[in-house]
Amino acid sequence: MSAEKKDSEEADSLSKEVKLAREKADILLRVADARLDTLTTQVAWILNHYPETRDSDITLQIQYWKTFEPDKFSGGHISVDDLYKLKRLTSIARSRATIQNTHNLFLASEEVRKRRGTLEEEEKEKQIKSSASRPAYTVYADESGKNATFLIVGSLWLLNGIESRNISIDLSSWRSTTSFKDEIHFANISNTNIDRYYEILEILYARSAAISFKAIKLLRSGLSNQQSALDDMFYHLMVRGIEHENESGRAPLPRNFQLWKDAEEDSKDKLFIANLSDKLRKASSTLFSDNLFVSDMFVVDSKKSELIQLADLFTASVNRIVNSPGTGRHVKDTFAKTFLNKFGLNEHPNSASELGNVVFIDNV
Repeated sequence: MSAEKKDSEEADSLSKEVKLAREKADILLRVADARLDTLTTQVAWILNHYPETRDSDITLQIQYWKTFEPDKFSGGHISVDDLYKLKRLTSIARSRATIQNTHNLFLASEEVRKRRGTLEEEEKEKQIKSSASRPAYTVYADESGKNATFLIVGSLWLLNGIESRNISIDLSSWRSTTSFKDEIHFANISNTNIDRYYEILEILYARSAAISFKAIKLLRSGLSNQQSALDDMFYHLMVRGIEHENESGRAPLPRNFQLWKDAEEDSKDKLFIANLSDKLRKASSTLFSDNLFVSDMFVVDSKKSELIQLADLFTASVNRIVNSPGTGRHVKDTFAKTFLNKFGLNEHPNSASELGNVVFIDNV
């Protein structure tokens, strides 16, 4: 093989890898925010929020019909006319195969992955155990205060993961009505756009029965390894958040658990996910009687994810209050106080509190 041909093949291979990586990242972003404008993203969203569909294309097809074609199918009988109009199994299965086999996302169980290569179609479609069909804690998290007195980790919790679609629809409708196209970011709040940000709070408050906010702070001075401390804070926030939701009865176990976090550096993100996943799986055994099922953890670019931006909005509001105490009259101070008060937490969260839809943990 000539050097030129070898170089050309290597370049083609690299180009394909880059393309697949971009496609995978795009799928994750759209699933994270429930921006479901293609069959692939719709199928990926269902695979994410209904784990039982990962092992059965028929189960996947039925859930797809219920979710995206409810005018033709609501779970009962299907008329012959509607059967021709509903999305075909072959199309849905093809998208599922691309998501699972090409992009390695939302994988089926190991047993089913082995069978799919060797068994007849009817054998592939056996239902998996009903225990996989569980609600989920879906958490969007961010951090703040790296140069301040206190480190902060904040999070938005969806107590039923499918609520992401409703919030996405609400935000899309709001943007259409207001023509607000900017990124949702605390740093961007000003006198000219503050009314838009208060409208965002109203959107969240309307969904308050299915969401909550949780934060934790830690004194930064004296820490020998700030990143290690932040990683521990994420773990403790997740554990205490689960304890709160379970013990309060709002969202009791058993549940799946999923985390979405703002992307930073690839190697650091991979290590963070591996360590946190391992710790939470151990916590499931030692703290939650094996009733916490750690499914997926992803990192996505917050600039492209509105739900991560909402987590940032809360985290930055806590940071503004905790790290800038006093009677600040800047529009950002007013917004931060309003945010915390709106969801039931005093604007001076200096001790462990569990009020309304906000859980604030003073320290690890």
